Amino acid sequence: MDLVKFYVEKGDLEKALETAEKGILEGEGWITELLEFLWEYFSKKGDTANLERLVQTALSRNTEEKNMLDRLFEYYRAKGDYEHAKDALLRSFEFARRHYYTEYTRLKGFLKASDWKSIEPEIFSKIKEKDFHDYLRICLDKGMKETVLKSIFNPPKNRFGYSIEVDFDEFADKLANDFPDKIIEYYWQKAYRNIPNGNRKTYSIAVKYLGKVKDVYIDILNDEADWVKRFSELKSEFKKRPAFLEIASEL
Repeated sequence: MDLVKFYVEKGDLEKALETAEKGILEGEGWITELLEFLWEYFSKKGDTANLERLVQTALSRNTEEKNMLDRLFEYYRAKGDYEHAKDALLRSFEFARRHYYTEYTRLKGFLKASDWKSIEPEIFSKIKEKDFHDYLRICLDKGMKETVLKSIFNPPKNRFGYSIEVDFDEFADKLANDFPDKIIEYYWQKAYRNIPNGNRKTYSIAVKYLGKVKDVYIDILNDEADWVKRFSELKSEFKKRPAFLEIASEL
């Protein structure tokens, strides 16, 4: 890219373009800046054929695929070319490695209702496999609260039999008003497992979750009596753990 900049500064655009073209075909390693330079040039000229060629080069070299497809999507969208923009956007999704909730939202926001209706089930299924947290975020948007509730208590397991996700607190927080009793148990379990054989660090974690339990009992269920009774029984169970009782005293 340094050589390309050199030619640009000299005013020799033709040589700069030639050097960049050679770089994206033969260069080793990072060619992002070269692709961006050529993209800016051809997009200003409205040279669709060469823009498509740049994308194909990126795809054939297995580099910057998503970035270039996103650029192609924005190019066609700005031109009002829905079909080509749709194609670029769907191909871009195939190269997504994160931020699936954002990808889902972008697809939903751009595609026509009829297209989205036919495409959404496959997109939804793929996201479930790739990022279970983003899948659950979409479930909440779709009003599938019971699915989310079941998932945080029984998350999918990997081939070794271990849960692939462990932190579902953000979903528990959002379900507390709808399923207060269930969410109390979710947080109670997370609190309890940090007390036996624990230390001050795990006790602090336990107390954080007990605080959430308290909030649900008092703020949602208006049942301070049950909270006081259950918390008292817990303190009695661990009365020989003064460090825990000290940290829990803030509740």
